[in-house]
Amino acid sequence: MQKWPMRLWLASSCILWVCAGCGALADEVEKPPAPTALAYAEFGGTFDGAHVSSGVDFTLGQPIDARGLIVRIGGNTGWSRFQIDPAIAFKVSEVSQSGRLMLGWRETGSWGTVTAFAGVGIESRRLIPNLIDPQTGTRAGPAFAIDAWLTPFDRVAVQAYLGTTTAFGAWTLKIAPGYRVAANVHVGPEITWSRHHGSERLRVGGHVTGLQVFAYGIRLSGGYAQDRGGRGGAYAALSLWHRY
Repeated sequence: MQKWPMRLWLASSCILWVCAGCGALADEVEKPPAPTALAYAEFGGTFDGAHVSSGVDFTLGQPIDARGLIVRIGGNTGWSRFQIDPAIAFKVSEVSQSGRLMLGWRETGSWGTVTAFAGVGIESRRLIPNLIDPQTGTRAGPAFAIDAWLTPFDRVAVQAYLGTTTAFGAWTLKIAPGYRVAANVHVGPEITWSRHHGSERLRVGGHVTGLQVFAYGIRLSGGYAQDRGGRGGAYAALSLWHRY
């Protein structure tokens, strides 16, 4: 029961990135129409674990950056290792998978872009070894998110994200302002706060957003992470996206 969300996410991710790659090859042959979808993926690691996420945003025909309806399908899988209780000498591993299916509305202007989403989220969480923990199992519930790219000043852009789902009481808030140092490339600080199954996490670091390699956009980030019980260490992430 707990493995099928991960298998479904992996299969859909492979299909999306194969389609994106085919679109990139087609772009070299002839000028394509305005893209109506955006595929994305992120590979991240911290001092106590790692995660991989991917998904796609697509419209019902209008350009992906235009005002209108947006459908978002995404998934994430993560692994971490930690000491669950000071009274327990050994460490445990946590494996989690999650998915989101949401419908949103995008508004655009000279000030930037804001998209509000609502839908459903599903998540499974298990511990190795299989300890008794009320925060394990598979849960589903409503999911909401606000995703924004704001341009309040010349050469300045602010990435902002707020998301929540009732599954394990998850919340995420991310803010990353950046200064444009080259065409579409922004550099600046970032801070991410999240709460999940009763534990809070904090990330404070920096990012470089908008690097371009062939038809793919790239985002690099890293800094200091503080997790359960005040433990801390380094984190780093690589994000990719492609419009098609």
